[in-house]
This record gives sequence, structure tokens and C-alpha cells, in this order.
Amino acid sequence: MMSLRLPGWFSIVKHNLCHRTGTEALRNIFNTGAILPNDGTLPDTYPQSKDSFARIHNLVSLFDFENQTKAESLKQIHTWYRFFFDHKAVTIVILIDRKVLQKNIITNEKAVQITKGTFAPIFIPNVEVFYPQPVPCKAFAGYLIICGAYETIYEYIPTRGAFAKIFEKIDDFVKKHEEIYLDPLQKLEKDFEK
Repeated sequence: MMSLRLPGWFSIVKHNLCHRTGTEALRNIFNTGAILPNDGTLPDTYPQSKDSFARIHNLVSLFDFENQTKAESLKQIHTWYRFFFDHKAVTIVILIDRKVLQKNIITNEKAVQITKGTFAPIFIPNVEVFYPQPVPCKAFAGYLIICGAYETIYEYIPTRGAFAKIFEKIDDFVKKHEEIYLDPLQKLEKDFEK
């Protein structure tokens, strides 16, 4: 039997609220100065997005692992893990200072009460929480760049607020790990060139 382990980046997200996004969406977040609720004007990331709790109630969707033990997080890994490396070439995780948002967070427990335990409209049990307003860039406590091809490769950037140089860091990250992004045929061709 295979033993599951949480990746190294989990110890960072565990102590922060977080929002994951792609590179272009991050540019839009910096341009607007906040993570905005998706009222349907932004593109959907997943087919279920249009019917999600966050969309229907016009909320920002966040992850919150603070109250989950390591064992609980592993038990539920199938519900949340893929969201942290589903963008190509990288997924950006925005770490958010919970003290800035704490009083207005709609907890997972509250969402369960609102839906009377049906989880309809859809949301991720135990770890998804919601914020009823735009999340300002000043609440950002740092960033993770997570490889979209191999999720245990990541870089932590502990810079607060909007950080324009992150796009250079993303480019450097992709270049540093470019071998991972090659399909097997490209890799074989590159090896033959050597």
C-alpha cells in the first residue's frame, strides 16, 4: 500500500488563507488591486464553477487548512489537492494574512449551515471558505509558485502585497525547470542534440 505524504508547500499554506490562480489572472488581480468575486464576467476555471457556492453568492473562494489536522488533510486530499497544480506552466498560490480578513470570513461550517448540509451549490468540504468582498492586495502575505507538471517542485516568495517582479520569478522558475515541461519526444530530441 502506498503511503501518501503532503508536499513541502503544504506547511506554508496550512498557516495562511490562500487563493490559487494562473499567471494571467494574477496580472488582472494586480491591475484591479484585489481578488474579485467572479460574478460570471471572468472566465470559468472548471465546469462546475458556474454553479458554485462562491459564484451564486458572489464571494471570493479561498482555502483554509488551519483547523485541519495533517491526518484530516490527507483523508480529504482527493477534494482539494489538484487545485494547487492545475495551471500550466505554473499555479500561483496567493497567501493571505488571515488577520486582515478574519472577521468577515464565511467559514466552511457556515456554508454547510446555509446549504443545510447538501453542499448545493457546490463547494469543497472542510477546507473551502469564502470572503464577501474583494480581497485587497495589501492582505497578501506571500506567494507560492508550484510547478504544473510536477507538484512537489515549488518556490516560496515571502513578499507582501502586489509584487510585480513575481512575473520575472515565474519566468525564471519555468526556465530553471524547463526539462520537466518537455514531452518525452522533445526530451529525447534534446538529449540527442547533446
